Amino acid sequence: MRKIIKLEPAIPVLPKQKKVAAYARVSMESEKLMHSLSAQISYFSELIQKNPEWEYAGVYADRFISGTSIEKRAEFQRLISDCEAGKINIVLCKSISRFARNTVDLLKTVRHLKELGVEVRFEKENISSMSSDGEMMLTLLASCAEQESITQSENLKWAVSRKFERGEPWGNPVFGYIRIKNDYIINEEEAEIVQKIYADFLADVPMGSIAKWLKSINCRCVTPQFVKNVLTNVTYVGDLILQQHFSPSVNHMQKNNGEMPKYYVSAHHPAIISRELFEQVQQKMQTMLDFNPEAHRVARVSCFSSKITCAVCGNHYVRYDLHDRKSWACFGKITSRKKNCQNGNLSIDKLEKLCCSVLNWDIFDESQFTKTVHNLLVHPDGKVVFTFYDGTIAEEYVRFFNSEDRKYLDPHTKFYGYTWTGTEYIINDEEAKAVRMVYEDYLNEMTISDISRKMENLGYHSKRGRFSRKLVLYLLSNPFYTGTRIYPAAYSGTGKEETVRNDHDAIITEEQFEKARERREYYAKRHEDSHNHKQVHGTAD
Repeated sequence: MRKIIKLEPAIPVLPKQKKVAAYARVSMESEKLMHSLSAQISYFSELIQKNPEWEYAGVYADRFISGTSIEKRAEFQRLISDCEAGKINIVLCKSISRFARNTVDLLKTVRHLKELGVEVRFEKENISSMSSDGEMMLTLLASCAEQESITQSENLKWAVSRKFERGEPWGNPVFGYIRIKNDYIINEEEAEIVQKIYADFLADVPMGSIAKWLKSINCRCVTPQFVKNVLTNVTYVGDLILQQHFSPSVNHMQKNNGEMPKYYVSAHHPAIISRELFEQVQQKMQTMLDFNPEAHRVARVSCFSSKITCAVCGNHYVRYDLHDRKSWACFGKITSRKKNCQNGNLSIDKLEKLCCSVLNWDIFDESQFTKTVHNLLVHPDGKVVFTFYDGTIAEEYVRFFNSEDRKYLDPHTKFYGYTWTGTEYIINDEEAKAVRMVYEDYLNEMTISDISRKMENLGYHSKRGRFSRKLVLYLLSNPFYTGTRIYPAAYSGTGKEETVRNDHDAIITEEQFEKARERREYYAKRHEDSHNHKQVHGTAD
């Protein structure tokens, strides 16, 4: 007969601890509220760690952030992410209003956590999201919290409006002043900066340059927009304009464009800028705006700004200065990583000649152009459609040169090691020293890569930037450095490619050039069957 014996477990199975975290928040910065936040963190930390059935998962705390939206609460978002990652089983919170004042946000978040199996407990209301009547109670109490927030907001707006009616400011003063009760007192250090901004602007210093200067002196405001705000703010002449912005709803502020009354307070506080100087600045800014209305910005704009449009992608053409080439290029072409737009660039000289041709001018007139031409639409085939303010249209064509064509645009190419004077090539001593060093190192069996690195370490660079392997190979393969010039057929005078020896002073000898050529050919032949035989010399040695 069988005998069955029950074997009891030797080690008792302990219940698995639940991972518990807490969330705390204060919406305003004050010593009292910071103490409240610290108290919440301490309280929840102690509460969780005292419970043997709980495992401490941390306290998530947002400081000085409103509860009307969850989007900008970094710690709240981190809490949700950790819940989704399974790091938390229970979330504790002091009250519903600390968790969220927006009913939709509250219910959406609680339901999402409930689906994940995460329980949310609100201590003040004694509600658990997992209880049968939890959601109904949450809906009612969250609605109350949301309404309370709206009521507080309306009360605050009413109080601020009454202050404006009495001519009293609200909020922090502008740069250059400090506020004591309702009085603005001049901050001498900042006032000097404001005065310099005005002086520099009237001295034709660009706003961007003023902003860079502000950054260099570690000013707390360093953007061109800040400079513009300083130059247009009547506060600096001692006046105030109140209620320039208003809040149509909770946690939303917008510019007052006539929806609410504004209040102008004269002689409210000491002035930093005289009224005469302020008016000079306003007149100059208006003149700059009127110069090219299409650009509609206060800056040193060109007569072409915002007037040239790409027919391919619809973007405006912008100034695009590459090295010494000054031109206008499609903004979409410059910024697009995929290079979806390949419309041609327009050099400034070409652009001005084109306009003179269409307008029948002998000399280009910027001021007259801005008043006459509304837009230029540039097509990839070179067609440029002029639209005038009087409604008429004209067409003209330009030639866009591809990379192959550009080789023949100017016979006076800029060769590294030489300077073109307008009539002849003369040796640039510093660059010529680099060319001779390249040949010497190459003929001493140094590789292309090693030469490139050496020249970079010595501080040499090309006209375009790095002293690359490509530049090294170019120097070693161009007979120009022996004094020999090869003229393209378009500039030879005979209609055929022409080679001229002793055209200019040589940097290296014919013998050095030939030895370098022989070494390159040797490696090219040695590796002609390799996968990269077209780039042989750059990789073989």
